[in-house]
Amino acid sequence: MALAAEAVVSAYWPMGSELDPRPLMLALQAAGHPIALPVVLEANQPLVFRAWSPGDELEPAAFNTQIPSPDKPELTPGVVLAPLLAFDRRGYRLGYGGGFYDRTLENLRARGDVLAIGLAYAGQEVPAVPRGPTDKRLDWIVTEAEAIRLE
Repeated sequence: MALAAEAVVSAYWPMGSELDPRPLMLALQAAGHPIALPVVLEANQPLVFRAWSPGDELEPAAFNTQIPSPDKPELTPGVVLAPLLAFDRRGYRLGYGGGFYDRTLENLRARGDVLAIGLAYAGQEVPAVPRGPTDKRLDWIVTEAEAIRLE
């Protein structure tokens, strides 16, 4: 899976036992990809993404997340790395119930191409994730065991 040169990549700051994307964030940034972290501005709205660089101080925010300060520029990602609680091989993810990533993917896809990649441990796979009409599919799921391309 090759990323477009200098594509902005949104990642996330890990919470609890989530797969930690920070080594990947550092490698992608070293390869020339700007990195952004998600920020919840309002309930029932898409996420926005603020620039992040190694060494930046993060601020505590809603849902026990860590976010870049408001003075960091907003970026539009071409690649979204999404955390999840569970996934299935149809490309659906179970998140934390706020629908933020579903609204965000819908918004980004309406404006152009975006690559959505779920990051998880293989043990988080389930036969079928419960889903509704607003749930959006991922393009890939990457675990410590394999990269699953979803079509």
